[in-house]
Amino acid sequence: MEIIENTEQNNETVHSMIRQHNAKFMTEFQDYSYHIEEEGELVAGIVAEAVFDTVEVEFLCVKENCRGKGYGRALLQYVEEQAENDGRKRILLNTYSFQAPEFYRSLGYEELLCVDPCFKEYKQYYFCKELNES
Repeated sequence: MEIIENTEQNNETVHSMIRQHNAKFMTEFQDYSYHIEEEGELVAGIVAEAVFDTVEVEFLCVKENCRGKGYGRALLQYVEEQAENDGRKRILLNTYSFQAPEFYRSLGYEELLCVDPCFKEYKQYYFCKELNES
């Protein structure tokens, strides 16, 4: 047996393999991935997917020179609206202390767990936001 370092293509293959396996158990999959462009260039994006009644945000990123324009907020709120319209119950995500924990709190996300420290002095936060709350 030889263990070999992955290429980007290998990573995509592994993701595909786990999705195929999970599809046997996790139905009602739906993609919630969107982006924003400026002058034809992708400047902000969110990668998220739903299984059953939960949407999990894998990535949310805004190019540094475009931060402060509300793009991250707009993308996340768009996903929340789409998810709510589709009958989803919650959004899950995680972030690090050098990323955006306060941003998520400001949008009503509740901290479920903080790993402190996680990487060196950095913390990792897990958040949840319940949808359809009246």
